[in-house]
Amino acid sequence: MRPIRAARPADRDAVREAIDQLRSARHLLAQSGAPRAAAAVRKALRSAEGAARHVDHRIRRSQT
Repeated sequence: MRPIRAARPADRDAVREAIDQLRSARHLLAQSGAPRAAAAVRKALRSAEGAARHVDHRIRRSQT
């Protein structure tokens, strides 16, 4: 299997904090009537959720 860069729980925490901030931004933008900006944040949120899955995988792989 290809080597993978090790990840730490702090990396997971950072990604989760970013996701929380993006969710807050999405909510505020939707409330303020900025649909295009809210859509851009939704796209960024999907990307961040993928990053969270990736960091979880890196943590699992680096523990073995």
